[in-house]
Amino acid sequence: GAAPWCTPLKRGVSPGDRAHQVFYDYNDVESLEAAVREAGDDLAAIFAAPIKHDTFIDQELPDPAYARRARELCDAHGALLIVDDVRAGFRLARDSSWSLVGVKPDLSSWGKAIANGHPISALMGAEVAREAAMTIYATGSFWFSAAPMAASLKTLARIRDTDYLERTETLGQRLRDGLDESARRHGFPLRQSGPAQMPLIMFEDDPALAKGYFWAQALMKRGVYVHPWHNMFICAAMTDGDIDFAVQAADDAFKLMKAAGPLEAPAKLAFMTQMLDH
Repeated sequence: GAAPWCTPLKRGVSPGDRAHQVFYDYNDVESLEAAVREAGDDLAAIFAAPIKHDTFIDQELPDPAYARRARELCDAHGALLIVDDVRAGFRLARDSSWSLVGVKPDLSSWGKAIANGHPISALMGAEVAREAAMTIYATGSFWFSAAPMAASLKTLARIRDTDYLERTETLGQRLRDGLDESARRHGFPLRQSGPAQMPLIMFEDDPALAKGYFWAQALMKRGVYVHPWHNMFICAAMTDGDIDFAVQAADDAFKLMKAAGPLEAPAKLAFMTQMLDH
C-alpha cells in the first residue's frame, strides 16, 4: 500500500502516477458503470478487492451482482478483471476469493499466505493474459530463495489436504460470539464485520478510536494482540483454548475500560486522521 499509485497520502506522488486511474465505490454497480464510461475505449482493467477491507470502516463481502457486473464489463470491453488476493488469499476459499460468488478473475495477486508468512508473491492468470504477460520484463533479487519455495510447497499441500479453512472459520466465529456476549454484558456494543476468520473489531460511538486503543492496549498487557482499526487474521494453529483465553482477556479489558470512565484518543491518531482526509 505504499507505491505511488495507491499511497493514501499525496506527498511525493506526481500527477502521472495516478493519471490513468478512475475510482469507483465498492459494491456499487452504478458507480462501477460510471467509471467504465469515463475510461471509455482506454479501459484496460477493473481492479477489485476480494472483500471491502479498507481500514477504519466496516468490512463488506462482495455483492454477487456487483462482482458479476464487473466480469461482464471486462468481457464487453476486452479488459482484464483483476482481484487482489494478497490480504485475503486462502482465508476465504481454497481458490480465488471471488470463487465464493462464482466469478473468475483474469489475474489475481497473492502474497505471503502462499508460504505461511515466508516472503514470496505470485501473480496468477488465466490463459487470456498469458501471451501478454510473457512479453513483460520482470526481475527480482530473491527469485531463487529456497526456503520460501519449500515453505510454499508444504503450505499449499496443507491447504489442499486439511480442513484448515473450516477450522479457522469455526474459531473466528467462536471469538466473535464470545466478544459480542462479553461486550454486551459490560455495555460496550461492538461492530464486528467481514468474515469471522478475518475479524475487524470496532466500537460503536467511537469516532476518535479512544475506546479501541484503550481496549487494545489493555488486551496486549494480558497477552492478546488485537488492532483497533485494521482487520486481523485467525490462524490455523490456534485452538479453542487460545480463543477462550482471548475472550477472557477481553472481558477483563472491558471491566477496566468501564472503570476508567471517559477516554481520550491518543495523539498518534493525528497522522491517521490526516491519511483519511486524503
